Amino acid sequence: MTRDGIAGAAFGAAAAFLGAGVTGGAWPTGWAALACALLLTAAGATFRATGRNRTATALAPAAAPNANSATATERPAEPADAVPGTAPTSAPASAPTSPASAGGPRLAKTADAPGGPAPAERGSGTGTGPGAGRSSLVVAAVVWVLALLAGGIWAFAAGDDGPGDTAKSPATATPTASRAPDKADVVWSVPAVGQKHDRGVGAWPLGATLAQGRLDGLFAYDSADGHVRWSVPAPAREGLCAMSPAVGQGVGLIAHGRHGKPCATLLAVRAADGKVLWKRSLGGQGLTEGALAVGGGTAVTAEDRTVRARSGETGEQRWERPLGKGCAIRALDADADRTLLVEQCGKPARLLALDTRTGAQRWARDLPVESEAVASVVSVSPPVIAVDEADARGTQAFLGFDGKGAQTATVPLTGPEGMLSAAGGVGDGQPTRPLVRDGLLVTLAERDLVPDKVVAYSLKDGRKAWEYRSENLTSDIAPEPDGRIAVLEGHGAGEIVLLDGATGKVTTKLEGGAAEGAEISIHPELLPVTGGRVVVNHIYMGTEPAAYALR
Repeated sequence: MTRDGIAGAAFGAAAAFLGAGVTGGAWPTGWAALACALLLTAAGATFRATGRNRTATALAPAAAPNANSATATERPAEPADAVPGTAPTSAPASAPTSPASAGGPRLAKTADAPGGPAPAERGSGTGTGPGAGRSSLVVAAVVWVLALLAGGIWAFAAGDDGPGDTAKSPATATPTASRAPDKADVVWSVPAVGQKHDRGVGAWPLGATLAQGRLDGLFAYDSADGHVRWSVPAPAREGLCAMSPAVGQGVGLIAHGRHGKPCATLLAVRAADGKVLWKRSLGGQGLTEGALAVGGGTAVTAEDRTVRARSGETGEQRWERPLGKGCAIRALDADADRTLLVEQCGKPARLLALDTRTGAQRWARDLPVESEAVASVVSVSPPVIAVDEADARGTQAFLGFDGKGAQTATVPLTGPEGMLSAAGGVGDGQPTRPLVRDGLLVTLAERDLVPDKVVAYSLKDGRKAWEYRSENLTSDIAPEPDGRIAVLEGHGAGEIVLLDGATGKVTTKLEGGAAEGAEISIHPELLPVTGGRVVVNHIYMGTEPAAYALR
């Protein structure tokens, strides 16, 4: 093989290596691939430049023959100590150049080129003269410099990411493009029961147990293997129609009723073993939709035009607050210290804060509402509600307040990010309950009926703090024990993306493992349990399970 052939092979190898390494992923990638490719390129350029210089030396002419000679003889090779490409001093400066010498590198004939070397031998036309050799050497030197620079950057980056550098490592490593996401295997699933489009009413994450409110009753699954630890079945011809958002001091509330009748039977259930602590039959129109909560050891409900509080353990009444004429409770929730009510009397509406233990009113604030509204309590402490007026030009927003009832933030339900998700039938977005933590309101946003973004807003001024945009469908969000936010996204069993709660940056991705029948319905809820997470499907669409665990 000629030197030019070898040089061409080196250049081809360098280009192939660079293409495979940077784009294919099977070879060294990034700075490593670039450094290796540049080293091969530099070697090939150097070899080629050296070959050109040797070729130019072999092809350079000797001193010009006597112009008077009539015999056409081939010019002998130039002596080794001659300067390549330099015209002999004996040749006339104005000697004409024969057209026969302009075709490429060849041995000149005295009859064809009297008086001087051919232009090709001066390095002016074919790339084999000394000028081209010097240019090739310059190119080779530049490539060598680039190769060494890329190698240095590669070495520095590799050292910075090494296992010994722990000072800058976060608590949970951020996955890189060169490492596949971790797996979140489906370890168990519970088959759905009932008919298509049956709706569940809620779920309680209880650490080692998860309790799901289904149409046929309340069922608690062991978070390790999914077997039913205990259950409170609904009576014959009655369905579960309401459930408190959470438990308080180990007690939760559920309610059931007959088809087409009020949701009128209230039960207190001990979360540890499913024991029914007490039961009450509600009069009148029964329970106001969604208006039941447990704050500390107090059960609070809106029922039969009265807000009533009972002991969570015994059912003994502690206080009651009758509604005024023409008034209705639009939303209710409670914690151990405060009970929040959204009360609407005619067109005006107001937010009330009551003492959960005694029922005493702490403060009341008028809401910017002038037409019939739907509302939900997003957070009790700090107070955050969502309001959706019937008036298209009215208030459709999240409203944040301080501990004394002064409004601090307004976040429209529809804006540049799309439609924001809220629970309790508020707005047109996904019925996902937003999170409130560390001064931020975090929820999903959707465009064209596809939620694909998680956004966070400051509760101090309502401004957007951060966003996370997914390439997949986002279905729900849940708080993690360490302060991060878990996002359920994708199709099938889905995958879990963990976000930093303060910045929204991805810290970990967990792909859902394949499992037959484990898939997301149109209204899933992601809940943290001991050792992993459980997806509860609140609407049965025909193929998905009632619940399944990802670990």
